[in-house]
Amino acid sequence: MITETSTRLAPQEVLEGARRFFTQENALSAANVVDESDRHVTVATFRSRLAISAWTDEKDGQTRVRVSTLRRQDSVGKFLSWLSAAEPPE
Repeated sequence: MITETSTRLAPQEVLEGARRFFTQENALSAANVVDESDRHVTVATFRSRLAISAWTDEKDGQTRVRVSTLRRQDSVGKFLSWLSAAEPPE
């Protein structure tokens, strides 16, 4: 499944937030980082792997965020909700 959204957060803030969201000791879906670059982070959960990518969209200047996984994961929706809440006020 692929889910995309946009945010006013910088790409690095999105990726750092994803690392914290999925790997914190009290995370909803405990995961480990298995691969990362300056544009993505991949985490392995008990059931699957999630790849979170973030980059600046040249058209509108916002950060595009793509979350890819092979299986439906409730944690994806929760991460996207966290992402919306983490945006700075306009």
